[in-house]
Amino acid sequence: MRSRLLVSLISISLSLLSGAGCSTHAKRISLSRSLFYEGQLDACRDRLEKLHKSHRQDRDVANLDLAVVDLLEGRCKEAETRLKEVRDRFDHLEQESISEKTISMWTDDTVRSYAGEDYEKILIRVYLALASLMQDGVDAESYTLQIQDKHDAVMQRIWGASIDNTKPPGDLNTKKFRGLPIGFYLRGMLREQTHVDYDDALRSYTQVAELLPDCEPIRWDVARATQGVHSQPGCGALYIFTLVGRGPHKVESVEQPTSDALLIADRIISALGPYKLPPTIAPIKVPKVVAPNLDIDSVNVAVNGQPIGSTVSIADIDQLAVDTSEAARTQLIARAVARRVLKKATVAAVKQQTSQNSLTSLGFDAAGVAWEALENADTRCWGLLPGKIQVLRVEIPAGSHTISLAPEHLGRISHRTNTHQVSMTSGKNSYILAWFPDTLAQPRILSSGH
Repeated sequence: MRSRLLVSLISISLSLLSGAGCSTHAKRISLSRSLFYEGQLDACRDRLEKLHKSHRQDRDVANLDLAVVDLLEGRCKEAETRLKEVRDRFDHLEQESISEKTISMWTDDTVRSYAGEDYEKILIRVYLALASLMQDGVDAESYTLQIQDKHDAVMQRIWGASIDNTKPPGDLNTKKFRGLPIGFYLRGMLREQTHVDYDDALRSYTQVAELLPDCEPIRWDVARATQGVHSQPGCGALYIFTLVGRGPHKVESVEQPTSDALLIADRIISALGPYKLPPTIAPIKVPKVVAPNLDIDSVNVAVNGQPIGSTVSIADIDQLAVDTSEAARTQLIARAVARRVLKKATVAAVKQQTSQNSLTSLGFDAAGVAWEALENADTRCWGLLPGKIQVLRVEIPAGSHTISLAPEHLGRISHRTNTHQVSMTSGKNSYILAWFPDTLAQPRILSSGH
């Protein structure tokens, strides 16, 4: 009876894997990514919507990518709605499903509901703030607080036990723990616009300056908030936010388990039953976050033909993604090792309790190999992120102005200049959001209220 149950378990698991794991998310999303970076946003949207409908487990990440397309096409309200939906779902999925966790130990992680990577949870709040700014900005400040709250929660969970508060502010661990500059920057920008809360603005800008000590434009922000002057009479402040470069995404990687991962795997296996970790483990499939090389460093800005300066980074998305994914990597590998051991132990138990000849034994071995071979790394991710988010603040007179943007790389400004009209109001902020995936692609540029 027990052997029949074990055989049934293998059959069901193989069925789940062959149905759900015939291709990785990375393969399913590859065409959408290509269309996106070629600037074919309508075609990209069609592909993403089909993926959203046809693959239930991909719906949340498809929604995130669709939110990016919505935002770049000026459908900011639709983008905000999608982002809030995924934010709330990821928050809910932080309460891990025991049934899904159990099933994944017999199959692979692709059968689980995708709960989002840590960096994605933070960046959802960042994109919500940007989407709000490009509308009426009513909820933007609330989103900036959410950015920091989520970042602190993530960093405390990942690095909290190893944080050394005696180290100087420039220490890498401390910098990770203290937050992304963009959350503080956006809050300072919004508090400054009130023309009253300069102390709040100064505190936020000072935090940005501590995270970016070599950034001269941030020192200008600190000086301006110290003086309590938002802008000169008759002028407004234009903030040019740029989404620069092709951002991080996941690929399938074959890894040799580390000693730390094996130690954690041994604990998982011991909790599951009378299983033992073998002396050697073959390489296993796990997802890996990769950050493409950028061929664009910043965006040069001119106002009415007069050069002003270049954007500076306030959110290194590539670095955040790599850091947080590497911090969680040992646990990920450990779970994959435990799954491998559990499957091998199951096959061995079936063989031991079933009267068999050599042919039957070979059949069980073949089934076990197929059981392991059909595993896929979970490459689901938010695939249309930029490598960096950058900003430049320009103070210009009220009225209509022509803003020219050109990508820069290695100190050279591209001859391809892109212009956009913006209307300024005295004493108020206006915003431009521009997407520059590389030096050759046609950018997307939109301004607040349009």
